Amino acid sequence: MKKLLDKLFAVDKKVVIFLFFVSFIGMITGALFMTVLSSADKELVSETLASFLKNVEPANYAIFLRENLVINLLFIIAIWILGFSVIGLPVIIFILFYKSFTVSFSISSFIANYGLKGSLLGFVYHFPHQIIYLLIYLYLGCYAIKVSLLLVQSIIKRKSLDFKLVMNRYLLVFIISLVTIVVMTCFETFITPILLKNVLNML
Repeated sequence: MKKLLDKLFAVDKKVVIFLFFVSFIGMITGALFMTVLSSADKELVSETLASFLKNVEPANYAIFLRENLVINLLFIIAIWILGFSVIGLPVIIFILFYKSFTVSFSISSFIANYGLKGSLLGFVYHFPHQIIYLLIYLYLGCYAIKVSLLLVQSIIKRKSLDFKLVMNRYLLVFIISLVTIVVMTCFETFITPILLKNVLNML
């Protein structure tokens, strides 16, 4: 079991540091983006948040779950497939940047519009599922880049590659990511609205 876990988390530290850096830049950019919006855009964000908080619980949980699953699974599947191509590397990096940016921008929007109360609402709305989403994207992204680089090396340097071993491990990483995303999507759909509504009632 320990050997299996070691293999599943045996990723290139340089790739991990680079993707962490990309995510960090995305978060910083998302946090600062709220400050450069025009007055009209800020008003639109404020109205959107107000409307969202008035209708925290979805009218139809089944539809809400399906929509969330489709979006999250598309990201996961896209990252996994992009690992089989060199041209997919920039897209993987962009996905990580985009997801970090949106989470950070959402939290900063809550804080900018509701102050201290907004920080609590932002925390409840994003924790733990959005943080775990980012970690899963990072985890799968590291492996996708690793697989892509292995394929490039095998072609350019004509190195022998145990493709079956690489694929088995990559597929297992994909399944772990997939299951985690599904569980967290269910949490986001059924638990988060209830927690957010309770916090709103308390405030």
